[in-house]
Amino acid sequence: MTSRGGIRKKLVTVMLLLVLSVLVLLSYWQITAQKELLQVELHKQTNLLLENLHSRALFQADQMKRKVEEEIASFRLFELTSSLTEITRQNEELEFIILTDHDNNIVVHTADASRQQTEYHDGDYPDRLILEVDKSTPMRQDWSDTKVGQALQNAKAIQYKMPVEVGNRRWGQLILSYSLSKLQTEVNRSEQENAAVIKGHTIRSLITASSILLITFLIISSLSKRLSAPIIRLTEMTHRLSKGDFSVATQVQVNDDDEVGVLSRQFSEMAINLEKAYHDLEEYNLLLERKVNERTQQLNLRNEELVKAINDLEESQQQLVHSEKMAALGQLVASIAHEINTPLGAIQASAGNATKYYTAYANSLDMLFHTSQQHDQALFLWLLHNARPMESLTTREERSAKRKATQVLDEHNIQRSADIAEMLIDMGLSHEVEQLLPFIQGDNYVDVIQSAHQLTGIMRSNQTIYSATARASKIVFALKNFARQDQFGEKQESDINEGISTVLVLYSGLLKQGCEVVKEFDDLPLIPCHADELNQVWTNLIHNALQAMDYKGTLTLRSRLDPAGTCPQIVVQIEDTGHGIPADLQHRVWESFFTTKESGEGSGLGLGICKRIIEKHSGRLFFESEPGRTVFTVVLPLQT
Repeated sequence: MTSRGGIRKKLVTVMLLLVLSVLVLLSYWQITAQKELLQVELHKQTNLLLENLHSRALFQADQMKRKVEEEIASFRLFELTSSLTEITRQNEELEFIILTDHDNNIVVHTADASRQQTEYHDGDYPDRLILEVDKSTPMRQDWSDTKVGQALQNAKAIQYKMPVEVGNRRWGQLILSYSLSKLQTEVNRSEQENAAVIKGHTIRSLITASSILLITFLIISSLSKRLSAPIIRLTEMTHRLSKGDFSVATQVQVNDDDEVGVLSRQFSEMAINLEKAYHDLEEYNLLLERKVNERTQQLNLRNEELVKAINDLEESQQQLVHSEKMAALGQLVASIAHEINTPLGAIQASAGNATKYYTAYANSLDMLFHTSQQHDQALFLWLLHNARPMESLTTREERSAKRKATQVLDEHNIQRSADIAEMLIDMGLSHEVEQLLPFIQGDNYVDVIQSAHQLTGIMRSNQTIYSATARASKIVFALKNFARQDQFGEKQESDINEGISTVLVLYSGLLKQGCEVVKEFDDLPLIPCHADELNQVWTNLIHNALQAMDYKGTLTLRSRLDPAGTCPQIVVQIEDTGHGIPADLQHRVWESFFTTKESGEGSGLGLGICKRIIEKHSGRLFFESEPGRTVFTVVLPLQT
């Protein structure tokens, strides 16, 4: 019986989902708009802080430059050093001041006096944004599209560099470094405040949406109860009528003139007519039952005889098909054994290599643990992060890649360049030598690269084992699919392309003898069929084609969907470039025990069985043959 209130539940559910969707969209839009507004406000605040810092820095830099030029002109370098040190101490944002001469040697360094009289390099101060300042430097208004705008994420300080001139001659340069820590603190505090505002707004939106949803549920529930009550009552009467209770014809209450009222009146008339028809049908059934019993006895006798004959015929046909399938499978055993033995050998060799690499890497751990050079650690981590399975290169490609890598390493005076190039090729990094050069520093880089090569060698060995295992599994899976039996003899939906590919996997050993396979498969829908029987058809046709070509030639496999006509059909073609079937023998290829092969190579049953299997699937099997080209075509309807 239909569950009470089913229509009502559906109506309430649909309306609630509609209201919920609207509330979700409105809440999402409101929260997104609020978030964008706060982001814009944060962006403006950050720009203002940067602009203030930049203005103060330029003003202070200009005054300091004049003072430096005056002190240098007066040869008062000692007083200048004291003055710059005092200015750095009084200004919290100013980290240090550096004064260099025209040879770029440090004359004054307020943070590290030991660096005086040494050459200045920008690289000695990482994580800093360097700005060149001269008389034409403008006041920045928008920092979002400049390097300074990225300072909060990429830099800890800003360095201003300006030239120092004495007597219209460049004497050196003045460098001021301003810390961004205070600015970063202000920005982080603003982001936290914005996140708190958005969280509060989200909670209020959820509470409001929940309240609206609850009120909507109460209103919709009340309305749906009134609207669905007559329909539910009519449904209950329909259920009783289906059980043979014709008394419902007098219990229908019609109070309205709407669609439900019209339906109720028509239901009452239908119940009266059904009651009359039911009584007439009972009389006809009694008469028909007597006649059926008489005929049934006669048919049972004939059916028993027919069933016995069909069972005998099916048993003989199944035995014939099975024996032919086992014969085809026997021809594949040697090829399959070779195909499985190849990945097993690869697995054994890779396992040995993994052990060798592990032992060598374990011996180099002492050097890695005791190195205190940061660049060696960076080189080791870069190699582990970027290493990939060894590239599949021909011998010529490998020699060319090694030559190029060695040449690049020699140009940068890298020791043992040939050994390093060979290890990089093994790690799949032959094209990334330029990216590796900045990490090669110190004296231990060869040992570090060798240790990384040994550790990643375990990964390469595991990849080889995985590939070999997958290849063996593919062959075993294909053999399992080939030998499977359809349960209960019923048709199952199968993929024609997958069945043909399974047979090709089993024949991969024979195909490698010199046969080129061309697959022209279109996307096909699943077809109800006996998959094991169709696999036998593909096996026989492919095996005959290979034998006709002496396993050397071109085997072309095509599949397509032909939508023409009233019933779409799948067309499969198997074409070979063998010697062909003689014209005077083509009419006999379907005969049982007829074969053109030598004694012991064929029983003459294969093509006949293939034709019967295709006809069992309501399909057609035919061929065209001439010297150098033979095409067998299978046509299968989608609905059989």
